[in-house]
Amino acid sequence: MPGRKKTLQSQPFDDILLLGISTTLPDYKLVWHLNRQLDINLIKYNNIYPNPDDTSEGYSFYLFDQGENLNVFNLVALNNEGKRWMKLPVNTDFLFIIRNALDQDRLEFITQTIRSILHITYAFTVDPKKIKGIDIMLETIEFHEMEIMKERHQRFPKNKR
Repeated sequence: MPGRKKTLQSQPFDDILLLGISTTLPDYKLVWHLNRQLDINLIKYNNIYPNPDDTSEGYSFYLFDQGENLNVFNLVALNNEGKRWMKLPVNTDFLFIIRNALDQDRLEFITQTIRSILHITYAFTVDPKKIKGIDIMLETIEFHEMEIMKERHQRFPKNKR
């Protein structure tokens, strides 16, 4: 009798929350509202490219890292001049990504705050288990973020003593 095949199943993005945002606002105006109302400091970095070989389709990318053991926030455009990176069940223009745990009250506050911004049509929690191909997108975003952190670290070398 052959042995049973054992597989390990894991969720690679288990400490991540995704909020989909549908809006008519351009990215810089949305970021201004998010920074002001959520008391964060999203900063624009190089565009992110789903296909590294094709640099014609770049999507806006913003990042704010609160520091060690705290939250990391990303805002990623999903729409660039009519071209969509990924289609979600609801017409979604931006993905607001929050890494590291948030309690339910803080998540509710963030969601309600985003919904209260003028020109936000819809803001909702995205369940990554229900979206086909989102793991590849999140992996691309994470690699882009790591490249930014690496560049940031190289620009500020430690003082030699």
